[in-house]
This record gives sequence, C-alpha cells and structure tokens, in this order.
Amino acid sequence: MTDIYADTPIPFSGDILDYAENERSPEQLQALIGKTSARAVLLFKGRIGIGDGGRPHRLHPSDLIGHDLMAPGPIFLGLEGERPIFAFSIAKPESFLPEENFVSLRGIGGNMRPTDLALAGRAKSLFAWHHLEKHCVTCGGQTVARDGGVKQKCTGCGAESFPRVNPVAIMLVTDGDRVLLGRGPGWPEGFMSALAGFISPGESLEGAAEREVTEEVGLKTKNPRYVFSQPWPFPAQLMIGLMLEAVTTDITIDPKELEDARWFTRDEVLAVFEKRGQAFMCPPRQTIAHQLLRHWLAETA
Repeated sequence: MTDIYADTPIPFSGDILDYAENERSPEQLQALIGKTSARAVLLFKGRIGIGDGGRPHRLHPSDLIGHDLMAPGPIFLGLEGERPIFAFSIAKPESFLPEENFVSLRGIGGNMRPTDLALAGRAKSLFAWHHLEKHCVTCGGQTVARDGGVKQKCTGCGAESFPRVNPVAIMLVTDGDRVLLGRGPGWPEGFMSALAGFISPGESLEGAAEREVTEEVGLKTKNPRYVFSQPWPFPAQLMIGLMLEAVTTDITIDPKELEDARWFTRDEVLAVFEKRGQAFMCPPRQTIAHQLLRHWLAETA
C-alpha cells in the first residue's frame, strides 16, 4: 500500500535544470546546441514524445536538421548538469516516433519521473506561449523569439515581452476533521476537488482565496495559510495552494461556478486514498488538489 504520509515531490515542480539565463547570446546558443552531449525532447501539438521506459524521447539536436519544425524553432530549456537540453515542436511526428507515442501530460503525468515531468511541462508552457502570443502587446507588430525562446522581441517597435504566468489560488477549507470539496459544471459524476480561482490585479493571495470561497460556496473563512505551489502547464498557470479554516459551514453553491460542494470527514478522505472507500473520486496525483489533500491527511494524522 502506498504510504500517503510520505513526502512526495509536487508534480511539475521537480525541475533541476539550470536555466542559464546569462548564456543565451546567439553565439552561446550555437555552441550549446552543437555540443556532443546536447539533447532535445520533442513535442507535437503540445504532446510530449515518449520513448523507452516511459521517459521523454531524447535525441541530438542535429537529428532535427532537414525536418519541418514549428515556430519558434528550438527552445533552450537549460542545463542538466553540463548537458544542454533543448525542445523542438515538430510538424511530422512519424519521422521520429509513432504518433501514438506523443501523449498528453494530463494523461501520463502521474506516471512520469518528477524531473521528466518538470522538463516536459516547461517545454509545453513555452511553446504554448509562442503559439498563443505572436504579436506585440504595445504596437501589434510581429514578434520573434530571442534568448533561446524565453523572450520575444517586436520586429516593429522593439519592445520585449516575457512568458506569461497566471497565478491561481487553490484552497482546502477545513472545519475540524472535515474538509470541503466541490465539483465544477460538466465534471465526471463523483469527481471532487479543491476550490480554486484566478487572482485578480491588486488582490493579495490571501484575499483571493477568501473571496473565491465566499463566491463559490458562501462560506466565511479565516487564517489563510500558504502550503506549496505547483507549475501547471495547461497552458501556464501557477497553482498556489492554501489551507483556510471555516468560520461558517452552511454551504450555498453558486451554480455558475459549481455543480456540487460537500463536507467530507477525514475518515472518508483517508478511505478514498487507501482505496477502501468511494465517498468521492479522488483528484489525480499529478494535481495540486491531490497533494493538498495528502498534506491535510498527514497534518491531521
């Protein structure tokens, strides 16, 4: 049986790369991509190419020469020790792997090594940024990648832009030995998770957490407490996990936000994690909601 109280890395946060922010001139990048030790991972339509052993397939960047690549070309993810790691988005997956080997991180993430998952998540987020934001926010001109894909520069006004990260508060509300979980519209029957919402401009993390709880389930809370965070590359959220204590406990659901919300006892949650109870469908272990519940169980053991 899995030890639910054991410390586990937060999925997508196990990045051991040195981003080498000061080694990204065109000359330095050319030298890095030409190193014998350099390796590249492949993406196709946002899906990661998986090779032997369930790990991201790696090859030397020179193996991509002559193949159709998607903009912005190679992205330099960083240094793995002394090894440069790049990412390419390809147009024809069958040139490298069967198309079925390119899989969604949502589906396979729970089975990947933490370091592999973090690397793949970084690559996915950076390519999504280049795909979604191709024009300058200042003048509307076309942008081009710079610094190995971690910056864009406008070809018109010269303005620089950087990858966008969207902060999200995700929180467990507790009432003694009970915890509140909810289900969004259209979610699978029985699936429950922590409440969450985007942080608004000018709003503190704690204020966002308390506001979202009040809006979604009508509860007043106190003592918001940061626990941990998680990069979430769908496409580029930073999930910031908190715990709050309930001041009021009568639930009033906002139907635009949730289909259901209920209190669950610690015994019910523990039974779900130990696979001997079915009070609700547990969030997948690659999600921060799963990790928050695991943390709460450990704290209240």
